[in-house]
Amino acid sequence: MADIYTFAKRVALAAFIILLIGSTFYMLGRHGYFFLLVFAGILLAVLFGGLAEWIQKKTKLKYGLSLLLSILLFFGVLVGAFILVAPTVSDQVQEMQKTLPSAISKVQDWLQSKGIGQKLVDKMPSDPTEVLPKNQGLFSKVSSIFSSTLSVLADLVIVIVTAIFLASSPKLYTTGFSKLFPPRHRTRVQEVLGKCYNTLKLWLLAMLLAMTMIGVSTAIGYSIIGLPMAFALALISFLFAFIPNIGPWIAALPALLIGLTVSPQMALYAMLVYGGIQMIESYIITPLIFQKTVDLPPALLLFFQVLLGIVEGALGLLLAAPILAVLMVVINELFIDEVLENDQPHRQL
Repeated sequence: MADIYTFAKRVALAAFIILLIGSTFYMLGRHGYFFLLVFAGILLAVLFGGLAEWIQKKTKLKYGLSLLLSILLFFGVLVGAFILVAPTVSDQVQEMQKTLPSAISKVQDWLQSKGIGQKLVDKMPSDPTEVLPKNQGLFSKVSSIFSSTLSVLADLVIVIVTAIFLASSPKLYTTGFSKLFPPRHRTRVQEVLGKCYNTLKLWLLAMLLAMTMIGVSTAIGYSIIGLPMAFALALISFLFAFIPNIGPWIAALPALLIGLTVSPQMALYAMLVYGGIQMIESYIITPLIFQKTVDLPPALLLFFQVLLGIVEGALGLLLAAPILAVLMVVINELFIDEVLENDQPHRQL
């Protein structure tokens, strides 16, 4: 009788987890952008909370004051970096906008000289500037820019406000969420939430370290070979490093095009430098950083990135890795450990 009860309990738990995952994907499909914004707020709250805990540990201040200092430190670093780097990067970005059309023209000429690329050239516009948005009326341009900027600012405000609220009283929200479950399961739910928090915190730490190393090494490497707009390209590499697997390929394209405006040899040097940095990052830096933090299976991460990218676009692609890290914790804790490898019958959920 006990075996039948245990089997039924495991089947019910497995069905509940599958239903929960299915419902999550359904809600993401229907209202995914909203939930991704909330998750972005949670991710930023984890960053604020992690910084606050570090400050509290070092200074013995109360958590509230440590959180305030962590928020000020975060935005202070952003503003300081913007003040220091923005003028140079802004000039280089403007130069890049003027340079890219000629780079595209050189790519067309090179493809046209090769038989295999002739069909591609035939499908490309004869004027490279045609790939850019066509001129519109002044009012349409202003309206479009204003609405897009307003939408982005509104999203940022939602994310920042959500992060501050969550980081200021994390126990209030974790305890409230656990109350959705029966009393005998609440301790286990809070334990899993704690592991999700630690996973996101370690993942963020690892990613920030990897991004910084890639950005700095790319700036140094491009400057050594004399590639124009080295700092702007390094900033692109830094930002896109946040998107594993796909981001580095996107960041390599501007460097290749800018290199072609100088010479094919410069483009080759740029790709060799970038490829070398990515190899060192993939085989040395990432394993060293992630072996004690969070290691996501590359193939599974790629599939998940493609899925969220198709469903929710750029924001889904951006947040695919941390969402997968949380899902892996939930599945490992509530399904694999509790159902498939349940060596402790007294633990439930």
